[in-house]
Amino acid sequence: MNKRPAKSTTTMPSPDEESGVRAALWGIALTGAVLTLASPFVLGAHAILGVALGSAIAAFNLWALARIVRAFMNGAGLPWVLLAALKLIGLLAFVAVVLKLGITTVVPLAIGYVALPIGIVFAQLGAARAQQQGLTAPSIQGGIDDDSSPKGR
Repeated sequence: MNKRPAKSTTTMPSPDEESGVRAALWGIALTGAVLTLASPFVLGAHAILGVALGSAIAAFNLWALARIVRAFMNGAGLPWVLLAALKLIGLLAFVAVVLKLGITTVVPLAIGYVALPIGIVFAQLGAARAQQQGLTAPSIQGGIDDDSSPKGR
């Protein structure tokens, strides 16, 4: 009897997904660098380390979240839930230790973390602009039409 190997359900991320995360990480890093360089003029010289740490936490958070979501979308069961919980606990523990040791205060850390949403927005604006100029292929949303109303009923 000739058995066929089981069909694999694991999928690799598409180049568009990978480049989207990469662009967002670059956006966060650049935004974090700008915020860090501007922090001495706005918050004082003591805030540089706090803003830099907040930006690094933001970039790590997105990187880890992207890996966890990819594992979930590829059919991983319970481990992704455990990883997500560990990521959150680790993030909160790191911030607590940084604050407890007096390395920085909450405000510079929070301002550095703002690099996360700002960097993502800049990455998305850059992707939309490139798509308008025809530099990238439009994204394909598997089977979803602009008009999703029932047809032929």
